[in-house]
Formats: sequence, C-alpha cells, structure tokens
Amino acid sequence: MPPVSLASVDHVRLHKPLLAMHAAMELESLWKAVASVLRAAVETHRVTLFLGHLGLGEARFVRTDPPIEHTNEWYSARGRENPFSAHIDSHPGLKYYLFSDVLPPHEEFLRSEFYRQFAKPEGWDKGISVLFWEKQSIRAMFSLYRSPRQPEFDPAEIALLHYLYPFIETAISRVQKLHTERLARRNLEEFAWNIPVGLVLLDWTLKVEFANPEARRLCADWNYGPEAAKVFNARDVFALPASILNQCAQLRATILARDAKNLVFLPGDFARVDHAAQPGRHAQISVLNSSGSALATPRFLIVLDERPTSRQEHAAPSLRLAQLPMLTPSERIIVEHVCAGQTNAEIARLLSKSILTVKTQLNSVFRKLDVKSRAKLMALVASTS
Repeated sequence: MPPVSLASVDHVRLHKPLLAMHAAMELESLWKAVASVLRAAVETHRVTLFLGHLGLGEARFVRTDPPIEHTNEWYSARGRENPFSAHIDSHPGLKYYLFSDVLPPHEEFLRSEFYRQFAKPEGWDKGISVLFWEKQSIRAMFSLYRSPRQPEFDPAEIALLHYLYPFIETAISRVQKLHTERLARRNLEEFAWNIPVGLVLLDWTLKVEFANPEARRLCADWNYGPEAAKVFNARDVFALPASILNQCAQLRATILARDAKNLVFLPGDFARVDHAAQPGRHAQISVLNSSGSALATPRFLIVLDERPTSRQEHAAPSLRLAQLPMLTPSERIIVEHVCAGQTNAEIARLLSKSILTVKTQLNSVFRKLDVKSRAKLMALVASTS
C-alpha cells in the first residue's frame, strides 16, 4: 500500500470510531467498530469483516453491512464460487488487492455466474480486500465493495487504508487473544471440573472463584464427617473449612508483610492443613502469583485429599520404586513426591527437611538413574510399572 500524509487524514472524523474500536472486547462490538472506522474513512456501498480462518480456509465469522439474510449460509455458498480464493492462496502475505486485479474485464465479469448469483444481489461490481496474516495463515480480512454508480478506489483512499491497517490489526489481535485465552481457560476448567481431585481456587479476598464437585464432596466430609455428609447435597452445603480459610488468611498476611517490589512466587508460599479429628484428611495450599502478572492479585489454590500421607506410610514406597534398588529409602520417598507433582519446597515441608537437603537427594537420584530432569524421572518410574 502507498504511504499516506498525516496531514491528509481527517483525525476528527476518525477519532471517535477509532476509540470505540480499541475499546472492543467481543466479536460483535469489534465488528461494529471496524465497520464504523472504515465507513468514516472511505465511501463504500458494503463493508464485510471475515474472522476465524483456519489456515487459508474460509472464515468462520462473517459480518456484513448492509446485512444479508442467513449470512453464514450465503457466504458458505459464495465461498465455493469465490474467484478470489486462488489469488490469495498463491500470494501468501498479500496485504491488499483490488478486485479488478483478479476479476476478468469488467463487461465479462458482469456476465459471469458469480456476478449474477452473488455480486449483483449484494449490490457491487468493484472493491478492495485487506488481509491480516499470522505467518502463513490468514488472521482476518475485510472487504469494501462499491456499487456500479461509485468509482474505483483511488490511490489516496488506498493510502488511507494503509494508514488504518495497524490500528485495525491491533484491535483484531487483541480480541483474538482474548478469545484464545478464554478457550484455554474453559478447557482447563472443564478438565479440573471432572478430575477426581478436590480443587478450590480463592481470589485475593478469599472468595471462592472455582470449586469442582470433588472439592465440594471433600469439604462436606471435612465439615460434617463422611457418614453425616451423605445426607446432604454437597453443592448446597458447600463451605470451605474454617481452618483452611484461616491458613489462607495467614499466607495473605505473610505476603502483605513483604516488600511490594518483591511480591513474586516464593518457595515458602505453601501451607498444609490437616484435619484435627480425621487422620489422613488434609489440604495443601499454594499461592498462585507470577512476576509477569503484576496487575493481577495472587490467588490461592487448594488441593483437598483424604488419602493418608504420614511419614510412616511414606516409608513404604510403591512397588515400582522397589524395582530401583540403587536408591536409598529416603531417595525413594523423594521420588514418590516428585511423581506426585510436588515441588522441592512442598516436599521439604511435608518431610520436615530443608529445601537444600531435598535438592541434594534429588540430584543424587538424577545421578544414579542417569536422568537430567523431573519429567524424565517421572517417565522412567512410570516405565518400570
């Protein structure tokens, strides 16, 4: 696209629609804002936004103005006859093209089946498409269409679209990133919802943000006892035990006492709560924080369990670890905890050892088994079963 002089840009006319576009968080608000920006920039009969491409395939989200009835069905049929697809496929990275660069001569195009079935009902005979790429895949595309009574897009208008290109790309990228993160979060929540482990997530104010069914059951057992809890619906009586909430409050107080500039995840941000009257029932609390999330307050992840974990029981390692005779009993216990996904700090706290001792024993395990990471250690242990 040719460059544009900033002096020629009508900033007053574009100011409000650009602000709305950069405030958009959802697909519909993004579409309306992009359409407003483009209509404020250039005269056009129709504006269409295409999003959600998979590779170079057709868009999964299409919006057009003026609206078309049954938009998805219309553009699915249109896509099968689209004369522009081959041009895009053969020009990866292409930022824009005029329809006249692709279509046959104008009079011939007006006699074509594509014009009769699609272009004429949509009211256009000329236009321009602008594409946004992510490596070899199309990220998004918009098309501007002009009616037979309107002129072809001139160099000044194309230059203005070039000026707007990074603004529109930034807005589209932001909404796409939000949707990607939302999908990942939903998938993770669905996984966490169904696993047979009690998981509870508290926000900084100790309000429950997430609790899966197993956590509700275990909390009912904790609060009422396993037998008494059977008469209740675990969802209706769900409440985090006071001892666990108190421990979370203590962790929060510890964090608040630190230098605010150093509030990143530290090995000590971990606690264990044992039930006073039900042996084996316990909860492990981890503080979720990251140096890359300075604008987000820490969370508290609580893992509830009802399996015995006394030191005496840990002294009897699993059968598969017994098949590794080169390890000492203490080293086998360390490996058990590693395979359970626990950190060095968590292991040290559970076994009443220093973190340095745990690291030393783990390095000894690595050396004896000739592995270089926790993941390879876990894979080796699994292969011996």
